[in-house]
Parts: sequence; C-alpha cells; structure tokens
Amino acid sequence: MSLNNMQRDLELTRCGQLDINLFISKYKPFIYSIINQYKGSYVSDGDELSTIGMMAFKEAYDNYDELKGNFYNYSKMVIRSRLIDYFRKENKYQMYEKNFIDNEESHEYKSDIIESKEAVDQYNIEQENFYRREEIKLLIEELKNFDITLSDLEKICPKKQDLIDRYRKSADFVVENKTLLKGFLENQRLPASEITENVFITKKQLDRGRKYVMALIIIKKGDYELLADYIK
Repeated sequence: MSLNNMQRDLELTRCGQLDINLFISKYKPFIYSIINQYKGSYVSDGDELSTIGMMAFKEAYDNYDELKGNFYNYSKMVIRSRLIDYFRKENKYQMYEKNFIDNEESHEYKSDIIESKEAVDQYNIEQENFYRREEIKLLIEELKNFDITLSDLEKICPKKQDLIDRYRKSADFVVENKTLLKGFLENQRLPASEITENVFITKKQLDRGRKYVMALIIIKKGDYELLADYIK
C-alpha cells in the first residue's frame, strides 16, 4: 500500500471526487492490519474492533491537516490511540468482573480473596505499564511534528521543583484556553506573550523550557490519559 496513493485519495475525497465511504472501504486492509497488531488474530467485518478502527480512521480524516504530517502516519496514530483506549477499559472491566466472581465464590476463605485481589492488582499494573509504553510510542511520533525528541526533553528537564511547577502551569494555561490550544496545534508555536502575562514565569525561563512546555501541552491536551495522570 503506497503512502502517496493514500495521500492522493485523501485529497480526492476532500474535493468530492471520491466518496468518503469508498475511501474508508479502500483502506480497510490498512485499518485491519493495525488492529491485528493488538488482537493477534484475524479481524472480521463483524468484529467490534473493526468498527472502532474505521471510526478512528474517519476521525483522523475529519481532524487531519498537513501540519500533522502525512495522513498515513497520522491516521495510524489515531487508530492505535483509540485501540489503546478500548483495550485498557475492556481489560479493567474484565478483571473487575473476575475479581467479583472470585470473591463471591471464595467468601468463606479470606486468604483466597486476598490472593485473588493481589493477582488482579498485579495484572492491572502490568496492563497499565503496557498501555503507558504504547502511549509513549504515540507521543514520540507526535513530538516529531513539533521537532522535539525525548533526548531534547532529557537535556532541558528542569531540576528545581519551582520551575517545574511554572512550566506545568504554563502548559495548563494553554490547554484550558481553546483558542490558544488551537493556535498552538496549528502553528506549532507557544503563545509566549499570553503565557507570561497570565502565568508567573519570565520570558527567559519560558524560552529556555520551550520544548518542555510544548511537550507538556501535547500530553495534557487529552490524547494521553495515562501519561497525563503520570506527570501530575
């Protein structure tokens, strides 16, 4: 499947020369291939995951612009993100249900209940770590669009807690302002003057931690639930 062909078909769909449903249907094998990486088995049209995948592909189509890189990589990122959301929620529900059943069947044996709870807790920790790693992979891909690498963040990561707090407040200020957030995502530039006017931070401090604040905004804007909780 050619990346250039997908980009060409995207433009044809946007200008009305190709029906959106035909566009999605044509790239169903691409969507299913991403799902297979998580499911580990064949995906059929009646599978719930196929619906999630195609809805994510349509979401990518609706929200895409050229500033987000090529559509192939962007749609892949959106599909993977929605699959992470689904599997994380599904696994938590299944383990909660299993924990409830195990406890009901073993209510007379306290040690069995404790052991079951510990197993569930350990499972949830392992699953959360897995999905956090997947979110990091997606984050690395998105950071590339802003010319930011993890190596950059390691070099400029502040040591003082006071400065960390100021950077976090700067990121929160942008994320909570829809207009500023939209401008940041479209222009890939920090609204420096607005931040320094409303957050207790100097222009010099903001310039020095520009990429750090940008990364925080990207994490906090809503697509990285586990990472956003982790950095609080």
